[in-house]
Amino acid sequence: MHDGYIFTLGICGSASAGSPATACLNLMLAALPPVKRAAYLGEVLLTAGPPTLDDPLTVPLLTDIADAEVLLIATPLPGGALPVRLQALVRALNAAPLTGRRRFVALVAFADGPTTGLWPLRHAIEAAGGDLVGELYAENDAAPRSFAADAVALARATYDRARHLHPAALPRS
Repeated sequence: MHDGYIFTLGICGSASAGSPATACLNLMLAALPPVKRAAYLGEVLLTAGPPTLDDPLTVPLLTDIADAEVLLIATPLPGGALPVRLQALVRALNAAPLTGRRRFVALVAFADGPTTGLWPLRHAIEAAGGDLVGELYAENDAAPRSFAADAVALARATYDRARHLHPAALPRS
């Protein structure tokens, strides 16, 4: 916990402002009290130096995941698979599993086909000590109003699970 607050981390498999996954994560985070942080894993990573396959967000994101009590994950599934940068995060989680803390996770996927590409993410969540509270699915081109109520309800249910584990956390009701 951060300064007595439940730390909520949002992870999005897209950084596109027009993506329903980005809109979904923003809605979910806005519905919860602080402390919260978001990581938007865009499709392109620009570097000032020579090209590299190392993602500079991976290590800080692993640190944030280790500190988080609540994880909200919203992602598109292009071609039925996780986006490349989210795949890299999953590999990093599997290579160095997190222990010592229980995490509660909400997962929202946007796909027009099968969602079998989520299995590696589900396994990484489990390896990170995460309890998957629920999953929500919507179409790739879903309008935010079509999933907003369900996404917010899932975020609140996930946060409530962490609150039950940490009843003294701020803000107090």
